[in-house]
Amino acid sequence: MVIHMKNLLLIILSEIKPNIKTPFALLDEQRQKIFGENLENGQNEKIIRLISKDYIIQTPLPKNYLDDFCFFVKSTINAKFNKELADFVQGKDSKLTDFPFPCGLVLIQSGFLTEIEGFINTIFEEVMFTRIDDILLILLPLGHLEELKETSKALYQTIAEEVSQKTAISVGGIAQSQPELTNVFYDAKKALRFASKKKYGVLHYPEMALELLISSLPAEICQNYKDEIITNFKDLDSDTVNTVRVFLDCNLHIAETARRLYIHRNTLIYRLDKIYNLTGLDLRNFKDAVKMNIYLILNDFF
Repeated sequence: MVIHMKNLLLIILSEIKPNIKTPFALLDEQRQKIFGENLENGQNEKIIRLISKDYIIQTPLPKNYLDDFCFFVKSTINAKFNKELADFVQGKDSKLTDFPFPCGLVLIQSGFLTEIEGFINTIFEEVMFTRIDDILLILLPLGHLEELKETSKALYQTIAEEVSQKTAISVGGIAQSQPELTNVFYDAKKALRFASKKKYGVLHYPEMALELLISSLPAEICQNYKDEIITNFKDLDSDTVNTVRVFLDCNLHIAETARRLYIHRNTLIYRLDKIYNLTGLDLRNFKDAVKMNIYLILNDFF
């Protein structure tokens, strides 16, 4: 699916045209004019990216002025589009009427959003993104939740490599309409309040029922639980904790955990036995796994 919102682009162009004295025309990739004056042949032209799609801009301006003119047009249009997109996602009145559904929504929280924005277009062929407060909103033309989750995990790794900083990515979900898009946006935003303490990772709000339940408990109860079990976990090093996290993420599936950790199955079993000896919890047992998960949640967020 090609991201293409021609209606909104034409509305914005019509709004800004009275303030632009320079004659220009905007052509699509098939070189068909979609807006502007009827210019004679021999005009200077340049490819310009507007609302996640490439167009051709033609103008009688000399080439040495063309870059500055295109920058002005691009900045003006994209700023107006970002405002309309943010309003649309939040369920507010918007001029955006031809949004391309279905789409997947992802939110990013980081102290390095400018750097992340700088290479988003180089990662995805088709993508829309904008800032809402201190959050980067990304919309991808995807129709399946599992594909969105895998894409988000890959994006997390790419950000870690490119920016060399940990960040938080919240997977909203797949939306088929504006009301659904607004719902998944606010769900994803709720998940990020946990990230404000954890500060990194890929989160998915519908999978955070235990975190939400624990967060509703009085702080004293949470602290008492941590105090009771901390002695059992103080000897766990970072590699062992990572093994625990991956094992829980893989729903206690030994083969899948070993594959994701790039270790032999027997090595994983050895590590699980070691964890049992240190903590008294056998993570292959569901009740013990829940106890471990509660500890990790408390340690991460409280």
